[in-house]
Amino acid sequence: MHQIKRLLTLAAVLIAITSPALANSLVVYSPQGEENVQWIIDQAKAAGHDVQFLRAPGGELFDRLVAEKNNPQADVVLGMVDTSMALLKMNGLFQPYTPVWAPDLPAQYKDKEGIVYKFWSTPVVIAYDSDKLAPERAPKSWLDLTRGEYNGKYVIGNTAWQTTRVYLAGILARFLDDKGDVTQAGWNFLGAFYANAIVVDDADARKEAFKSGGAIINLNWFGGVTKDAKELGMQVKVIDTEGGTPVISEGVAIMAGTDQLEQAKAFVDWFGSADVMAGYAKKFGQVPVLPAALAKSPPEVQANAELVKAQPIDWDAIAPKLDGWLQKIELEIR
Repeated sequence: MHQIKRLLTLAAVLIAITSPALANSLVVYSPQGEENVQWIIDQAKAAGHDVQFLRAPGGELFDRLVAEKNNPQADVVLGMVDTSMALLKMNGLFQPYTPVWAPDLPAQYKDKEGIVYKFWSTPVVIAYDSDKLAPERAPKSWLDLTRGEYNGKYVIGNTAWQTTRVYLAGILARFLDDKGDVTQAGWNFLGAFYANAIVVDDADARKEAFKSGGAIINLNWFGGVTKDAKELGMQVKVIDTEGGTPVISEGVAIMAGTDQLEQAKAFVDWFGSADVMAGYAKKFGQVPVLPAALAKSPPEVQANAELVKAQPIDWDAIAPKLDGWLQKIELEIR
């Protein structure tokens, strides 16, 4: 257990946004955007919570947390996605705690061990340009995308991108045997999925695929679809796919090595509450998963929550396998 809270200097991409640095401040590690983090800090301060945030991309925070396991600097981890939270939990970095708002969460947003709880979610959807594709010609399922009529009509991004990882995991999760391994049919499908696509490595190449008119089907997180539609002048429709849509959920957990357990519990109780989550939804348009928070959210947020049905995915089971799957994709399929 650490004696004095400190934030170490990282590479330029790692930015600390803090309230006044006090030895008894609660330290929260988060990959949330700068504006999002500042909003949380301001709201927390008004509610009487003294917090410091260390924010960075999720992959870098993950590596840092693992490296700090025996000398933890964080008290709370907030906003990392399903697979990262599952792996950190498996590495013994978190301790059990049931927030006061947790009993009302749907089962898919809390783990069986009572350690990680999710607070908002984003679907990774199939959307299409309705000016260039009639509704009756649009795919009904992720598994439809290998059909010849969609050849060169959708883009697969870099496997380092979180969105790409999520929909690849969602596809492979449909082809698991009783041991949780991907069947040969699954790998065959993924080969056809790549062969039928425009495959890109960077954001510029991805954008060009849509600008050129070749790509008219967008595999992306919901906010990214909305952003693309505005930037590229697309009229998009989101598909509620057969078999469900993969959903990224962001979680919160308390570090096993915290020396501020009571402060951490109080902060987590406050952060995930219906009023705070509804306030976040109003500010940023994110969909909260707590029913009471969703009921207090703006009508457009409530409407977005009903766009698609979530695909049932056991992220705890998939998380340890995902890196191996992605390596096989890079070496043998892509």
